Amino acid sequence: MSKKARRIDTEKEKGPVQDKIGQTKDQRDQSFEHIIYLVIITVLFLSVYGYIFDKKIDFNGDNAYYYILGKALSQGEGYVNIADINKTPNNHYPPGYPFILSVFMYISDSVVFLKTINGIFLLASLFMFYYLFSHFSTSPKIAFITVFFLLLNSHFLLYSTILMSELSFILFSFLCLILILRTDFEKNLFKNPGMYLILATIISAYYIRSTGLALFGGLLLYLIIKKYWRAAIFIFTGFIVFAVPWIIRGQKLGGSSYIKPLVMINPYRAELGNAELTDYINRFFSNMSRYITREIPSGSLPFIQVNYLEDIHIQEWMIGLFILILIIFGLYKLGLKGMIIFTYLAATFGILLFWPEVWVGVRFVLPVIPLLLFAGILGFYYFVQFLLFKIGIRLKFNVLILLITGLAFFASIKNLHFKAKNDYPPAWQNYFNIAKWFKNEGLEDVVVICRKPMLFYLRSGTYTSNYAYANDTEALIEDLKRRKADYVVLDNLGYRQTYEYLLPAINSNKDKFQVVLKLENPDTYLLKFNPVD
Repeated sequence: MSKKARRIDTEKEKGPVQDKIGQTKDQRDQSFEHIIYLVIITVLFLSVYGYIFDKKIDFNGDNAYYYILGKALSQGEGYVNIADINKTPNNHYPPGYPFILSVFMYISDSVVFLKTINGIFLLASLFMFYYLFSHFSTSPKIAFITVFFLLLNSHFLLYSTILMSELSFILFSFLCLILILRTDFEKNLFKNPGMYLILATIISAYYIRSTGLALFGGLLLYLIIKKYWRAAIFIFTGFIVFAVPWIIRGQKLGGSSYIKPLVMINPYRAELGNAELTDYINRFFSNMSRYITREIPSGSLPFIQVNYLEDIHIQEWMIGLFILILIIFGLYKLGLKGMIIFTYLAATFGILLFWPEVWVGVRFVLPVIPLLLFAGILGFYYFVQFLLFKIGIRLKFNVLILLITGLAFFASIKNLHFKAKNDYPPAWQNYFNIAKWFKNEGLEDVVVICRKPMLFYLRSGTYTSNYAYANDTEALIEDLKRRKADYVVLDNLGYRQTYEYLLPAINSNKDKFQVVLKLENPDTYLLKFNPVD
């Protein structure tokens, strides 16, 4: 046999031909494919993010509170509400995201700059999604298609341009999932750096959002199912040790403001009292039907419109159940390999299904939308492949999905672009103009009572507070005195509390209020509060 023939036989025995660094041709091709996809993701992200980026502060109020808490930390004042005249310690928002903001505030405290940090978090999360989904699907194409969907998802894009904790939570939670896949749980625990990193990311996620408890519960369930007992004990013990300080602090300040709403029938209607067993059962089924028909479909495919003012329609059930079947089928095809996805989802919905029914919206389910979408696309992939095979048609799956995504692109992000390029609505312009009046007048040591007080503080620099949601007008007036109110803003923002509580109290006590400023279209008033004992 010739030397050339012997060399060919030897190479056949060794398997695929490898280069000098031990890579096969298929591995090199796949690595190149990964790089191409990541470059496309980056370029597309930069284009889309610039298209939808909104410099304006969002109206939800929580974002302003996060900013204020971050500012307090960066100024060394502690974890307190510096917009309140009493500098009250915060016991509602976990300190993780405000701490992240405080770190970046050493560079700049500009709202626009801090918004872009969330954009960077989204890009980093997209890379993690791609890595994770490539691992589970063993197909770069399916991973890319899923990330492509998420990149054009208006919900993710929205939270990447406002100062909210969702993106930082998603970043740490998916980093944790990646670490779980890369960690050998049978190694010596105390000499295993992966265990410490996993614990650090879980604790970080928990301190960013309290629903990080689901990440802890999902991992614990995963370790128990896999019978990694020592690892389970390590994670359980470590989590308790690091979570206890925040719990103790919360108890000293009157109890967790997250736990209290859970035991109430309606957190916004305290007079209804606490929930009973039947209320929790009703809550479970009500939440389950809403997540199936609205939050999961809309969160995964934002072009699906949802109207919470209407009852759930039969077509919403049909779409929701179809998507749910695809997700379940995708999880089934993942098998034991995707166990951590299943346990994390189970722990997440184990919490969400018992939350008060008034807490609606994609926001609460957003951290697991990437996993649900991936499972759904995987289920759809196997379904389409099976269907087309049966009828003798071969079609590139990625072409089909990208065509569908192209339709979703315009419906998903066009509204964000429109919102970003337009000014505030007139009612909000009046509201913020009154806030600016205080800054222009140099009135910083006064207390202004208003709806959305944190947003008002960002523009006014004054102390701010909300008014009591009390039907008793005298009780509301007494609450204004207790809060040391100097001014009251009667807005036209459309919140029912203004017309239900504040306006009747003003009309019943006109001698205590003096008009200082009136802006029209729509009418917005700044009133001087003069308590008369």
